[in-house]
Order: sequence, then structure tokens, then C-alpha cells
Amino acid sequence: MILVIGLQPVFSFASGILFESFEYANHDMTSPIGWTCDDQSWLCGHFDKDHNRTAHAGDWYAFTNADDSWMFMELFLSSQLKYRFSSWVISDGAYELEFWAGTEDNAEHMDQLLFTVTVDEGNYNKVSAYIETITADYPYFGIHAVASEGAYHLTIDEVSVDMVSKYDFQATPTTIQTSLYPGEQIVFRFDVQNLGYEPIDVIFSPSYEYFTDIHFTVEGTPCTVFHLEPDETKQVITEATLLPTVAVGSTCWLDIMLVLDCNCATSMTTLLVDVIESDGLAEFENENEALQVELFDLTGKKVDPSHLKAGIYIERTVSAQGVSTRKIVK
Repeated sequence: MILVIGLQPVFSFASGILFESFEYANHDMTSPIGWTCDDQSWLCGHFDKDHNRTAHAGDWYAFTNADDSWMFMELFLSSQLKYRFSSWVISDGAYELEFWAGTEDNAEHMDQLLFTVTVDEGNYNKVSAYIETITADYPYFGIHAVASEGAYHLTIDEVSVDMVSKYDFQATPTTIQTSLYPGEQIVFRFDVQNLGYEPIDVIFSPSYEYFTDIHFTVEGTPCTVFHLEPDETKQVITEATLLPTVAVGSTCWLDIMLVLDCNCATSMTTLLVDVIESDGLAEFENENEALQVELFDLTGKKVDPSHLKAGIYIERTVSAQGVSTRKIVK
């Protein structure tokens, strides 16, 4: 029997009001469309040009080599809401990068400094901050770059602005598919990210209708509750055993509900399982390319191949090509 497992996630999302990856409608060596850059100090770049700065994702990015450069976008920011600002940045020198809110698209009317970061020489890094207080309703958003030591290149990509809640998080599965038989233990993974602006403690609450012996490990530590700081992501490794009594042709699932200890937000990921009967029937044999071969009865108990009684068994083979199973009739 082969169990084909697919994941159907259900997420809790922050509301995005801006995602700028510079991929659409821009032209090389011109100001990004939708942004005001009167002095042409910010330009769009494309990966296959001589001035290549390399995009973080896709082919396009925005860059500056001026000592002092501004870019502005019409973007309404409300004093009644809270926001998360982020961008991927890289520089071959020292830059101070500032994010602003203001009443007009010019430096004189940028009124609130949202946050500032220092971009040193190195690889792409993600910079982000949660802004709890917008001091007024502002119709414009600004980015300001100042070179600390002469004129270096500063590159930005994937500029993002999200409305956020006090408590908000999401689960993203990273295991896509595996093959199993009834009674075998499975291992699958998913990431959990804190999208809110407060630290959270997350509690696991799985379903047990089709699975048993469910255990969770976070960052190498077995647990039933784990902690996340704002914008922090941790990987969860889940081990579970499919019940040996599941019927061929049925669909099984494992719901993992994630609940905050304050009972103020939830997120869930679902593991779907289709139980399919294999067409192949054969005697047990140890194939030359196999790295490991094991035999199990229909209750999931491992058996010795040299002492088989008449009956039906499941052979599990691990090879360089992956894991396969087949039914053996003796």
C-alpha cells in the first residue's frame, strides 16, 4: 500500500497594502514607476546589464549610488492602525536607510521617521520593523538613503508594508508528499511565523482521528508549547503514526490547530492522506540497490523475513531513489 500525502494549509494573514518587487512595467536605468524620484537618484536595474546589482528575487531591483537620495510613493498610512515595514537590502559600503511617513512627496514634508537601519557591506539582508504608533494620517511614504563613507551602491528589493494585529501568525508547510503504509511513522515539517507585534506562546492541538503517537519538536526541543518573538520564524517537526486500520481507498487527514495561550488567534495546517492499494504482488526479496529493506505485518509490527508465516506483509525499501513500499503475499 502506498499513502500519498498532500498538505492543505489554512493560514492567518496580515493585510498587505504594498509589495514592490520592481518586476512590472519598469525600465532599466529609469526611476521606478509609481515612485517620485525628482533628481533621478534612485533607478531601476535589470539583471543582465553592466551595472548589475542582482535582484533578491526575480530580475529587477532599485538602486542608488548617490550620497543622499530620496524616493516617495503615495501610500495612505492611518493613525488608527499598526504596520510592519520590510525590505531586502544590500550594499557594498555603509548606508543609513530610513523609512518615513509624510504629507507630501518631498523631503521637507516627511514628518515621521518610522525606523532606520544601517546597511553594511555584505549579502542581502531583510530589514523590518513594527510601527505601533502613526502620529497622524499620512498620505505619503518615503525611503531615504544616506552614504556614510562616500558614494557606494545601495540596492533594495521586495519593499513591503503590511497592516498588522497585536496577535497574528501563520503556519506554512514545507513537507509536500511522502509514501507510507498503515502503522508506519511519518515525519513532516512546517514553519510558524509571528506576524503580530507582540511575543506569543503557541500551543499544539492536533486531531487523533487517523493518527496516533503525535509528537512535536521545535528547534531541536520536544514540546507542546513554544515561544515566538515578533517576526520570528521557527520550524516544527512533527512525528505521527498512521493507524493500521485505515481502509484502502479512504482519505485520512491530520489537523494541527495552533492556538495562542491567550486564546486570541489560531492557525491550522492539514495533512491529507489518500490510501491507495498497489497492483504489484511479489515474494519478499532483498534487491541489490536497496540501502535498507524492512518487512511489516498489517498491524505495523516489524517481522523477520526468515521466519514468515502464510499471510500478507508490507515491504519497505529505502534506496538512493527514495522510499517505496509493496504488498507481499506468502
